[in-house]
Order: sequence, then structure tokens, then C-alpha cells
Amino acid sequence: MVATLSAGGQAVDLTKEQKTIDAGALNDFAKENLPSFSTARLTNGIPVIIKRSTTNRILSLKVVLRGHVSFTPVAKAGLEAAMLTMLTRGSAHYTYEDFQRTLFETSGSIGAGYSSFDMTSFDLVTIDTYFKELFPVFADAFLHPSWNAEEFPRVMNDFELAKQQDENDPYSLAVEKLNNSFFAGHPYAASWSGVGDSLEGITLDDVKAYYAQNVFAGRIFIVAVGNFDPATLVPLLDTTFGAMTGTSYTRPAVPSFEGKVKPDLMVQDFPASTGLAYVRGDFAMPGADSPDYAPSLVAFSLLDDVLFEIVRTRNGACYSVWSSMHGFTASYGDITVFKTAVPGLVKPLVDQAIAVLASGRSMGGNVSASAAGKSGIGSAGEDTTAAAFVPIADALPFYREKALTQFYTGQQTNTSVAAQIASSIVYDGDYRDYLLIRDRIQAVTADDVVRVTKKYLVSNPALWIVLGDPALLKTVKKSDFLSFTAH
Repeated sequence: MVATLSAGGQAVDLTKEQKTIDAGALNDFAKENLPSFSTARLTNGIPVIIKRSTTNRILSLKVVLRGHVSFTPVAKAGLEAAMLTMLTRGSAHYTYEDFQRTLFETSGSIGAGYSSFDMTSFDLVTIDTYFKELFPVFADAFLHPSWNAEEFPRVMNDFELAKQQDENDPYSLAVEKLNNSFFAGHPYAASWSGVGDSLEGITLDDVKAYYAQNVFAGRIFIVAVGNFDPATLVPLLDTTFGAMTGTSYTRPAVPSFEGKVKPDLMVQDFPASTGLAYVRGDFAMPGADSPDYAPSLVAFSLLDDVLFEIVRTRNGACYSVWSSMHGFTASYGDITVFKTAVPGLVKPLVDQAIAVLASGRSMGGNVSASAAGKSGIGSAGEDTTAAAFVPIADALPFYREKALTQFYTGQQTNTSVAAQIASSIVYDGDYRDYLLIRDRIQAVTADDVVRVTKKYLVSNPALWIVLGDPALLKTVKKSDFLSFTAH
């Protein structure tokens, strides 16, 4: 069993929860899954976490690089994503044509994962029959890229096209502009999708230099999920990835957003959004290792239905409304009002919903009314028979399970389980941490929900944006967004 890797830099902590696990007071899901894990360490110290699963024949192998945007300057935002994508365009022993043909013939997948501020990955997914054929291609692509000069412009064009498409969508543009301001001066400012004209400034020489400087053993751990035989897999990994050099790893600091956010409102014209606007607010939230994290997950689950009941069902003020919690190293949350014709009214309505939760009330646990009509925009004149709010304690059993369902929904394949294990290591310091979330959520009380609601939703400064039809923006009062309006 490997506890940590420390080779002159920051350790890869794998067993932070060992005392909890040794205590034995675990939920059935954890007890069922713990025996399926094994760990090893390659010659150069790279940790390997294997979760053996015999439920299907799909094998998922994930090479994870810690840090991501921490190593990317804002002026070159998107560089690591571009570098990882270029790995799929050919290697020393396999041309791009070989690469494409092999994947087509085996129905396998080799690709880059970069939609996290704190880690990226290079992934192999295949049926067990073709693993021996695909692994050499996968390893050679990562370890010996050919830096295909012909393909590089096409890769960058794809990134630029995706960015342009987002900027032509009003909601995506609102999120981009809000996040650009919210992350200003923070490592997260270097978004993988590019910032400003950063993608246009990335050259193939930049990609090569970035790979040479920032892809090394100390940044890496490997996760394998499927019916792997550790006695076979680990030697295979050791002869390839175990030969990588560079074991010292120091990640630049990633400070919390807590105490750093100043309340403000951004207003952005988008004339093509005729008759509609989009409202979103970003605010600091606790990290995954905070005692407030699980209560916040439950609180957001409760809040979603109250928001929908008040903003959408009773007042017909939007197409939809939701809250989200983004559990990165520097965690943050958002509240989004999607497609509203009355942007000047929605912030007080959002605050009304938060006030309900802060007062110790919520929708009932058997709630179904708030979900009705979510497929279409409402109006203030429709039947708004008010569902009675109940004490949070009465609804809590339902919403605990709802929060758990949302958490585990993304773990239906070996690939998604591998991603969850990687997140558990990066954010919680233990590859088994995700197995313990059920216990933490079940321990959340009504008082916990009220406490985190008041701390993070009532008293927490937020940066807001309203983007849309210029005629509608004239109705927006900045004062509504600078403080909590419900009392």
C-alpha cells in the first residue's frame, strides 16, 4: 500500500482518510468497494491506483497531471489543453494515420481531459480484447509525441472555433465574462478554453517547450479502472511511464476566494438576445476538505427547488433557475437565472428564496410541484398554487438522498469512476474519499443547512452579471445586486 509519494517536491497524498477507514464505521457502499482497490509505485515514484471491476469488459486508464492552469500564463491560456490534444496527432512510432486507423478498428478512445482548473489527464478507454494493441499507441503518444506540424493549425482552429461558438451564445458569453472578472489575478484566470486572444498567440514551439518543462513524473499519478490484473499492468506501466524523469513537483499557490470577492454588477448588452436576459452570480465557497462542504452540497440541493418555486413557478420570471457548487481547490458557487424577460425583478426573488432557506424552511420532501413545467417558460398569470414550505428537518431525508444521487450519477461507467478517483486524490488527498461522502451527507442537520445558507448565501459577497437585450437592461438596479435584499 502506498501512502504518499515525496521526491523532492509536494507529496501525492493518497491515504488522508486512513484513520476513518481503519475505524470501520463505514457505509455499505464503502465496505463493498474498498476491497477492489490496490496501489503500487513505479520505479520513478509515480503512484498507480487500480480499482478492479468485473462488471463489464471496458478498461479505463487515466494518466493525471496535477496543477493545470497553475502552470499556464494567462497570455497563453489554453496551452496545456492544446499540448494534450497534440499528443493524439501522432508519435515517434505511430503516425497520425496509424493512430486514427487503430482507434477505428478497435472502437477505442485515446484523448485529452482538461475541463478542470486543477488537473488534466490523458485517457485510454478500450474493451479488454484490444488493450494490448492500444496500450503501446497510448504510451508512445504521451511519452514520444511527434508534434505533427501539419495538424497543429487544425488543432488550434478547433479550439478557436469552439471559443467563437461560446461567444455567440448569450449564456456562455455571460459565464465567460463573469468568470474572467471573478478569476482576475487568480491562477484560474488562465482558462483552458482561452482568454482574449491567447489561443491565437500559441505556437507549436510554445507547445513543445511547455511539454518539455511541465510534463514530468512528479506531476503524475495513474488511475486504472476495470478488470485489470495488477501483476500484469504495473510492470507494463513501469517499463513505459516508470522511465519518465523529473520527480520534484511544486505547484504554485492556489488561494481561496473566501474574503477576496467584492460585491459588484456587470451589465453587458447582447442585442441578438431579443426580449431575454441572463443573470448569474459567482461567490466563494468552502473547499472539499472543509466541514462546511457536505452541508453546502445539501443546502444547494434544497435551494434549487425553492428557487424554482419562487422565481419560476410563482412569479414566471424565467425559463429556469439553479444553483451550483464548484468544488475545485479554490471552490466557488453560482446562482443562475436562465432566460428571463424581467431581469430587473429576479435578484430580489432569488433573495426571497434564500431567505426561506435561511429561516429554516424548504420545499417538502415529496416535492413534485416545483419540477412541473421545467420544460417551458411560465408567466405570472399561470396557476401558482403555492406549495407550503415545511421545516428543513422534515424535508432533509429526501434532500440528503437527492444530493447523494446528484453526486453519484456521474459514476455509471469505469471512465467516470476513474475521474472520481482522480478528483478524490487531487481535492481530498485520498483515492477512497468519494466512498465516504454518503456518511458526511447523512450527518448533515437542519441547523447545518441554515448555518451555511446564512454564511455563504446571505452574508457572502457576490459578483453578478446581467447580459441580454439592451432594452431590458435599463430596468436593472445595481443596488439590488450589491447586498441581500430580503429581510
